[in-house]
Amino acid sequence: MFSSPALLAILCLFASGLLDLVFKLYASKPRSRGMLIFGIGCVWIILQGSSMSFGQVAFDLETETLAYGVVAAIFVTASNILLLECLTHLPISMASTIYRLNTIPLVILAFLVLGESLDAFKIAGVLAGIITVFLLYRPERESGVHDRTFGLFLALIILASVIRALYGIATKAGVDAGGDPDTMMLLAAFGWCLGGLAYARFREHRVVITRDKLAFIAVAGGLVFAIVWLLTTALTLGDASVVVPLANMGFVAAFVFSVILKLERIDARKLVAVAFAVIAIALLTQAA
Repeated sequence: MFSSPALLAILCLFASGLLDLVFKLYASKPRSRGMLIFGIGCVWIILQGSSMSFGQVAFDLETETLAYGVVAAIFVTASNILLLECLTHLPISMASTIYRLNTIPLVILAFLVLGESLDAFKIAGVLAGIITVFLLYRPERESGVHDRTFGLFLALIILASVIRALYGIATKAGVDAGGDPDTMMLLAAFGWCLGGLAYARFREHRVVITRDKLAFIAVAGGLVFAIVWLLTTALTLGDASVVVPLANMGFVAAFVFSVILKLERIDARKLVAVAFAVIAIALLTQAA
């Protein structure tokens, strides 16, 4: 049933879209962002630890795993906290699309840091991604977001995308250096747990778990683990050139879900922006 890498990548796509939708629904009310990240981290630790135990995968204490794993955990935790904050003020079509376009800074950073090639396809993909951002750069007047606030959170979601790309760079560098991917994922889960709790305590001053939050934590935690498992399993079974573009298009599912639930209105500009984002990812992963 789960032997098709394309099917797994499509399921990952939908899981990513659902996670962004859950984040948007959670952020639509004055709830602690840190406690959601903390709770997701706890669920992820349980599921990742159980998966490693079931697969008889030992926790790797090698320096490469721990060093790169901790750095990657910091990046992925920070990027998701920023995504949650931005979803408070930005429509999901914008926040999810720009965040999932982290392939753009990833390609640029891989060229600068890892010495990977930068060919015509990747350059065209970067340009398509830039066009996407320009198309989305318009405050939603009906949402009551002021231009200055809109500009601030647009800058923050772009920053979140860059930090998410740094997570990818740190993870790849760690694996290339001989680090254990499973242990690095477990460290990322601990990062969410500790980072979320610190954000709730020192930034928001709200360390409270309610029944309402528990429901979001359970769903989002399961989705985060599912996204990681689906993507890694798909990559072990199939070609990255097929898996990565599909899995990275979760923003399409998030946009569709938000329109169905009437969280935002659909218009030609958003459709064209999403189309350019799809083209950007397809081009950027052409040589994968």
